[in-house]
Amino acid sequence: MKLTPLLLLQLSMVLAAQTGSTATTKSASQAPQQKPTAQAQNKALQETEELRAIRDTFSQVLDSANMSWFGSPYRQINAVDISGNIAIVLSGTVIDNKIEQLTQGVARGAGTKSGQAFGTLQGTYFANGDHIYNVNGDFGSLRFWRTGEKGFWYIRDQNVYTTAIDMAPPNAPLSFMGWFASVMSDIKEVYIKGTAFQVSKGKDTTINGKAAQTIIFNAPTAPYDPRKREQAASETFSFWKKGRLEVAYDTSGKQPLRMVYSNEAQGIDATMNFTYDSNGHIKQVAISNRSKQWEGPGFITASYNGEGMISAISGELTGSSHKTTFNLSTAWNKDKKVSSIQSAVPPTAAKLGREDMELRFAMLFASNIGDLQRASFNFMVPKVSPVTPTTLPAPAPVKR
Repeated sequence: MKLTPLLLLQLSMVLAAQTGSTATTKSASQAPQQKPTAQAQNKALQETEELRAIRDTFSQVLDSANMSWFGSPYRQINAVDISGNIAIVLSGTVIDNKIEQLTQGVARGAGTKSGQAFGTLQGTYFANGDHIYNVNGDFGSLRFWRTGEKGFWYIRDQNVYTTAIDMAPPNAPLSFMGWFASVMSDIKEVYIKGTAFQVSKGKDTTINGKAAQTIIFNAPTAPYDPRKREQAASETFSFWKKGRLEVAYDTSGKQPLRMVYSNEAQGIDATMNFTYDSNGHIKQVAISNRSKQWEGPGFITASYNGEGMISAISGELTGSSHKTTFNLSTAWNKDKKVSSIQSAVPPTAAKLGREDMELRFAMLFASNIGDLQRASFNFMVPKVSPVTPTTLPAPAPVKR
């Protein structure tokens, strides 16, 4: 907030008092015109301070969540082993009806099998961003690896890979306590320090018997366009940087109790209610999903070990025509070495650029659960065409 107008106003009043009776008379004659201006400026200043206080309160809410969810137990933990599965299932009846509708009855699904995809995930992730993931199932066999400035994505079924991957930031955290803090810092940059969102105070309420106050952030988006079938990946993963977020928090402990988020352009609209265990750890997030094509209930549940760290996390989104589930277990490690995840692609593998590799991933997705796309479920993936073996580049040696 620039204070220049207020300072100039005060300075002019002082100068007028020191320039004699003429100036004093003139100043007095102008007083009725200056008073409303000063009141308006003071009001604007007060409103700005109030808005700043609201943002500071949300910062306290984020700090409270950070400490109770991801606090001191993770201080010396530098790696986590992750294993589990994810499944997507869509009703075959829904697919048949949709195909008939889209073709105006010309084509019928004739008992199409349920569109589904199932995969297993196993890997290790370090707080500084080094990682190795193996994904197997209906998507094929995939590997994602990076240590330091070396890494690759690899599709075993097509024997192709790329080394054009994201590198870790120069200030990457060394422990997961620092990793969680950096995530919260990213959120603060957008919602507290950034200018994209307008902030306001919402209505006071009561949630689960607790007094709660509400904060609203609003950055309007473009209208929803059901014909839009593709968008940049950066927009997909940065959706939370715009839209409308309403957060209700416990006035005593500053823990978030309810979040309502919507992004009209991407058809996202959901409510999340948080419940906690006796230690203040997040126990379950109940989801009421009103997003386009995914209307229905859901949940995310966390389990903890004796040290207060998450040992398992599971979730489900369920509607009348679909179900998405995942179950992941975690094992936290102290002082694990990056050398434990060294990997390489076969020397016969063909090297691709990043864009070409992303198209291959999209093809795997579309070909294995194409029924979902035919049912008009908008996953916002790039449009791709089949790739024949003749379009593959010549094999290239692995970059060491």
